[in-house]
Amino acid sequence: MRRVFFKAFGVVTLLFSLPALIVVTLLMVPIFMALIADVSFSTPTFRQEFRTLIGLGFLTVVGVGLIFLRKWAAIYFSVPLFCYGFWLALSSIEPIRFPWNLFYVCEGISLMLPLIITIRVWSQLSWGGKWFF
Repeated sequence: MRRVFFKAFGVVTLLFSLPALIVVTLLMVPIFMALIADVSFSTPTFRQEFRTLIGLGFLTVVGVGLIFLRKWAAIYFSVPLFCYGFWLALSSIEPIRFPWNLFYVCEGISLMLPLIITIRVWSQLSWGGKWFF
């Protein structure tokens, strides 16, 4: 296994998270302006958009960490994907009819593969410097 896979994972993560991060940030500008103008803006929409902004920012940091081959980014990337893939594979067996549930099982198994790659190239990754980059 080569470390190039992690750089590819990082690029894909950035390709999906950066445009969404920019859009959510631009959508939140009027909300921040209302907060500055002392208008009460504690609606659920603000909380949801703020959570989305934090999550997309986290994904962007993980993408950059994957590009720089960091162990912490590999853990944050592969463990949740493994858990979601395992859940998807197991939960699709009973409620979905036989020929179609194989597609969901295959998708779940494919989401488990980054953890296997992480384990294989763990010794080639690094924790990073003072600022983890």
